[in-house]
Amino acid sequence: MKIVLSETLSYCFGVRKTLELTDRLLADRPDRTYYMLGEIVHNEHVVEALKAKGLRIVQTLEDVPPGGVVILQSHGSTRKRYRELEARGLEYVDATCPMVRIIHDRIREVEAQGRTPVVIGQVGHEEVQGIVGQVARALVVKTPDEVTPELFEGVRSAGVVAQSTFIEEDARRIVERIRALVPDVVFHDTICQPTKIRQREVEVHTRRADWVIVIGSRHSANTMHLFNIARGINPRTHLIDKPESVEDIAIPAEATVFIASGASTPGELIVEVVRRLEARDAAPDRKDGAA
Repeated sequence: MKIVLSETLSYCFGVRKTLELTDRLLADRPDRTYYMLGEIVHNEHVVEALKAKGLRIVQTLEDVPPGGVVILQSHGSTRKRYRELEARGLEYVDATCPMVRIIHDRIREVEAQGRTPVVIGQVGHEEVQGIVGQVARALVVKTPDEVTPELFEGVRSAGVVAQSTFIEEDARRIVERIRALVPDVVFHDTICQPTKIRQREVEVHTRRADWVIVIGSRHSANTMHLFNIARGINPRTHLIDKPESVEDIAIPAEATVFIASGASTPGELIVEVVRRLEARDAAPDRKDGAA
């Protein structure tokens, strides 16, 4: 068995920054109680590890008592949430990813220009909610088929942004459909560069591999995008969120296996998956990929 690792694995810059900040707060101020609204990142292993260190997960600000400190998740927050924090007098630490902050700036610029804001992304995802929550009103589309004359009726000019982890090629097709309906369209390509790099690596290596393993959570948008890209190329693509799941995949000894991961997947999970494959007398080939 030949194992090829994606050149880009584990945490992206934004996730790493958020986790380092949270770890530092929990370690430096054990006298304070920190609360996270929802999951800090979309990976159950990461969330459980932080809860073990004292981080408390809540679903609403009503669950945060006086004196508690709120950590705002990396996916970003709505303007309404910031106002609610201030109205309740709650102290907070903003862990929003820098790339997501750029998207917030862009969509506010679109609104200020008098254009109709359009977000390419997954309805209901925290990042998309945060982006939409920067403006009074925005249209959200996830697929080209959702770009209909009815949805864009009366729209003469539009400014389009994308969820930071969206699939690059899918976003391009959606923008083309919008341009067919709207006379004046400006597209701000806000898919972050690390996301594009991961997606391109998956496309290249999946075509060369016999089997593909994507490590990450099903709740992670960027992980699912990588999985869907790979699965569209190679049907022998598997998504696992814990190392022991690799034991259920019957991979022939002579196969080439490509391993990729989501941007919120801990490095130790990847190492353990490789270790388990190596136990089948496999040896990682690091000429085509790096840890």
